[in-house]
Amino acid sequence: MKSKSFFLLKLFFLSIYIIFLINEELISKEIKYAFGLITTPSGDQINVEIADTILKRRLGLSNRPNLKKNWGMLFIFDKSEMHSFWMKNMSFSLDIIWLENYRIVQIHENVMPVPSGKKPTILRPLVPVNFVLEIAAGRANELNLRKGDLLDYIFY
Repeated sequence: MKSKSFFLLKLFFLSIYIIFLINEELISKEIKYAFGLITTPSGDQINVEIADTILKRRLGLSNRPNLKKNWGMLFIFDKSEMHSFWMKNMSFSLDIIWLENYRIVQIHENVMPVPSGKKPTILRPLVPVNFVLEIAAGRANELNLRKGDLLDYIFY
């Protein structure tokens, strides 16, 4: 009898988990993002979707097949902290750029998606930040972005 109860309990939690995953994917397709334009010191521009709410930041770029060319996502936080990121439910690699206001304080290049069934690595900046920019892997190098560079933001 105990094994049957345990099985039913496991089945219940598995069902809840599956519903959560399906719901998360549907929600990510329905969210409306504000947009912005980031200009690098060399004058190159990156279009970004703005992740400025808890839900948008939690979803990030997950559950997407790819990233549009010359696009990224800018995560905006209310205050500077050691904000953590991971590559959960990602299908493409990223460069993750940690910013304190407009200044680049750290760059994680070519962060790879997590293979199915593996626990994602949690990435943190070395210092508190209030913005995080995610762009296609290799793009930070192409744009010659370096620690200390200042970026310019326009929101629309």
